[in-house]
Amino acid sequence: MLNFSKFLCLLVFVGFVFSACKKDDEVTPKSILTFDGKTYDLASGLLIDYGQSKKNQGHAQVLFLYSSGVKVYEGAGKIDSTSGKGHILYFEIFSPVSNALGEGEYIFDDTATLMAKTFGLSYVVFNADYITSAGEVHEIIYGKVNVKKDGNNYELTFDCTEGSDGKKLTGYYKGPLKFYDAK
Repeated sequence: MLNFSKFLCLLVFVGFVFSACKKDDEVTPKSILTFDGKTYDLASGLLIDYGQSKKNQGHAQVLFLYSSGVKVYEGAGKIDSTSGKGHILYFEIFSPVSNALGEGEYIFDDTATLMAKTFGLSYVVFNADYITSAGEVHEIIYGKVNVKKDGNNYELTFDCTEGSDGKKLTGYYKGPLKFYDAK
């Protein structure tokens, strides 16, 4: 009887161990950004398309990723205002296609050529407070953004450097981007 009890305890323990494990293909990374050893959650994103100035340039777009404390309000299909507190990531990015963020690798362009698959003015704001206009702003001066798209969902990875101290800013976002046409 004692051996049967030991066997039953071992069987229950092994069952708990295996039920807590996930298969590798079930693990999905969280939408986050990492800076200076700290991790910040990203909840949503939006894309504003301003169109193309010249045929040989990319489509000027703003990619805006933000945490759950930031609220974006719209009226008549356009952004009306933002409020709340949280973290934001802003890229002025040049897509090879209109009305969407084209797939591929985008590189930082400090010469402002506006060519497709580049980005320029970009920054991150930690602890942004839309009431007091406070926050810790870091301009991005180098890096790359990788874009994949599956239906309405985007998978974005970014590896950038900020300008004041040369610290790395990395991250990942997976989800839809609310689209606004500002052309």
